[in-house]
Amino acid sequence: MKVRKPPSPLPLVAASILLGVLVLATGGTRADEAGWFADARYRFEWVDEQSFDEDATASTLRSRLAYRTPRHNGFELLAELSNIVAIGADDYNAGAGATPNRTRFPVVADPEDTRLARAWLAWTSSAGTRIQAGRQRIKLDDDRFVGNVGWRQNEQTYDGVTLRRAIGDWSLFYGWVGRVNRIFASDLDAGRHDHRTHLLNFSRDLASGHRLATYLYQIEDREQPSLSNRTLGLRYAGRTEWGERPVRWLAEAALQSDAGDAAPVDYSAGYFRVEVGTVLASTLSPRIGFERLGGSRRPGRAFRTPLATLHAFNGWADRFLVTPDGGLDDLYAGLGGRAGRLTWQLTAHEFRAEAGGDRYGRELDASLVIPLFESTSLLIKAARFESDSAAFRDVTKVWTQLSVAWP
Repeated sequence: MKVRKPPSPLPLVAASILLGVLVLATGGTRADEAGWFADARYRFEWVDEQSFDEDATASTLRSRLAYRTPRHNGFELLAELSNIVAIGADDYNAGAGATPNRTRFPVVADPEDTRLARAWLAWTSSAGTRIQAGRQRIKLDDDRFVGNVGWRQNEQTYDGVTLRRAIGDWSLFYGWVGRVNRIFASDLDAGRHDHRTHLLNFSRDLASGHRLATYLYQIEDREQPSLSNRTLGLRYAGRTEWGERPVRWLAEAALQSDAGDAAPVDYSAGYFRVEVGTVLASTLSPRIGFERLGGSRRPGRAFRTPLATLHAFNGWADRFLVTPDGGLDDLYAGLGGRAGRLTWQLTAHEFRAEAGGDRYGRELDASLVIPLFESTSLLIKAARFESDSAAFRDVTKVWTQLSVAWP
């Protein structure tokens, strides 16, 4: 694994300490307003994976400190520093070669790292057009194809230029991406991929609670050409009333093909998702859905989503971060609710191959969110995947996470 020599983290650490003092001294501000803001997130993750003799235990703390300037003549700047350290337990493989002496442990992709998380210059016109250049967060629709991978401690960000424009019920997003700063350690090739990527998303509110979006994502990854693809899709999210109960649904379909001059395989694959949910007894929210990522009996021809927030889809155990060659059918049902201040969620998945219908396995996910104070919450979360295929291994994951934001 080729390793880039990183710059010394000492200046960033010193700047982070200074920013922290300033945040506390000034009282901070909201992240969408001018001024200082910060957050910290501690997480303990435990992984028991069948193919490893030892379990992984990862105790990590992420701290982020940022400043956003007041808007002047439509212009504003933002800079944000991020630092991740292991506190105590570090018996885990951070992934992508970051910890070559810990390969006996399962992967927990939260490497110790210090980076410039975001740094952008934006201009907003009086008519509402916004152009933003630099290192930035990009989240489109529900992050199924383009997201920030917010679950991992290192956030995925994008170096490039974006344009947003809203006119009445219409919304337009265009982005050109020259580099993707990935969740892996910054000093590794896997931590940043050079791109020549174009992202176009066009949506319209048809009525209250009804939104139609179409998108074209031309992803060209110069570091890993196998991740390059062209995806054209249509998404419709709606809401109506059934008696006294709200009913929400989502339908989405896309077609994908290879892209980029260096693409190793010519292929085309389809995508489909449908989901329906409602609210019972004011606090109980059931939902059921089906998602298909097309595959083939020939290798390298499955539907792929390299820029997605993958943890949010196809189970929290993260068995399907890369779509199997045979594709993936995910039939799932979930139930969520509230009990006082507590919020809980339970979801079951049944996984099969799209091509051939072979069983991959099943999974059960559960989470509980406990608000402690204003801008402070505790998350307890677990996932259990049981395999029906020799290609996958049983795994159990448990997380405990404390999040604090200032102000």
